Amino acid sequence: MDHTKKQLTCNQTRNVRTAFVSYSELNDKDTLFGGEIMSHFDSACGRAVFNFVKRPSFTATVDLVAFIQPVWKNEAIYVEAYVSGCGNTSVEAFAKLTATDVRTGESRICAYAFLTFVITDSSDPDFVMPLIRPESEEEKMICSGYEERRINNLVKRNQNSRLLAGLSTKQIWDR
Repeated sequence: MDHTKKQLTCNQTRNVRTAFVSYSELNDKDTLFGGEIMSHFDSACGRAVFNFVKRPSFTATVDLVAFIQPVWKNEAIYVEAYVSGCGNTSVEAFAKLTATDVRTGESRICAYAFLTFVITDSSDPDFVMPLIRPESEEEKMICSGYEERRINNLVKRNQNSRLLAGLSTKQIWDR
């Protein structure tokens, strides 16, 4: 098999989801639950990663979620995700959520996130991680920060390993 690295653009990995905010997704402030936003990000990023590697993967970490503004009931949401960097077995994806007031057509960025996925069958000898190529100014800005985010995530992973080693599995009533 040819092991040369294939190159894909961010646009070739892009996944877009649209929806109207429904009442079942609202909290007591009539805004979209943060967990609903995170679910949209996870699904959109997962599909972007699949578009990139054409293989199954799983969400390894939610590296950053930033909630900028609330999403109100009766607004339309637009979630856009694309691959923003990759290692040997992991892929980072970026997602942003735009909300649009359907009456005025005014849109605003309400949240964004970076998630890391791990390729489940990366030990396949025929697998070669593609390269990602940003084209737009936004993509170039997002992708240019990948190496720094990756280093910071490795530090956090080591800290999390130490934390996990100190956590108890006993229920509070069994202590």
